[in-house]
Amino acid sequence: MIQTLQKLAGIHTHLTQTHTNDVNFNANLPINVEVIKQLDAMRYRLKVGRKELSTKSHKALREGENYWGDFSQGKGGILTLSHLYKQPLLFQKHPYFLEIPLHEVLNPKTFSMQAFKTLLIHTLSSEALSKEAFNALSYMLLALNKEVIHLPLRDSGKRTLLQFKAQENGYRFYAAFENLGPIEGTITPSGIVLSALYEKSLYFLDKVFSKFDKIESITLRRDIAPLFDATELSLDLKG
Repeated sequence: MIQTLQKLAGIHTHLTQTHTNDVNFNANLPINVEVIKQLDAMRYRLKVGRKELSTKSHKALREGENYWGDFSQGKGGILTLSHLYKQPLLFQKHPYFLEIPLHEVLNPKTFSMQAFKTLLIHTLSSEALSKEAFNALSYMLLALNKEVIHLPLRDSGKRTLLQFKAQENGYRFYAAFENLGPIEGTITPSGIVLSALYEKSLYFLDKVFSKFDKIESITLRRDIAPLFDATELSLDLKG
């Protein structure tokens, strides 16, 4: 089952990128939206990929926060954003992602909760740690106190957040990706029960996982929350 979690965290490698003018993202998948400035009651300046644009949003957004959303382009190149969903605070904090190969953390032959905790404590004691790495590892240790493995990893410049906790006969998991949005589910010896927030993600996951894992079900959910986030704690994210 740890090997299946490895595959979950690595599905971003199956993403292919397409370009629409100077908007650098895949229009067939959810997108990242950064709120740069609120212009008035319903208008915002947003950054989508490499492009900045002004648009209305009936959903109240907050300056400086990031969201996932659906994207479409109509006649005349008009961009339409919909289904905006706020990203977890710990996913938004880019410096708190670690450049650690996934196989070094999730080795199916050696992984255990106790070994993971020992590694965190040992690494935190290093005087050579940067402030960002110390904060990231501290959150990982705090999550472990709630019996959640919290892995904020960066690979080839892309952020992946994997969280999981043991339950009877398997694991419950949450994962978040820049260009896929959040997913959640359970892993047991009989297979995977998987839910996604976006229909585009659902279609992608159905294609990818049909190749190498047994899927019991893939469903769409209107709300997917992380197993652990900074809103539960009092640490200062701004440092």
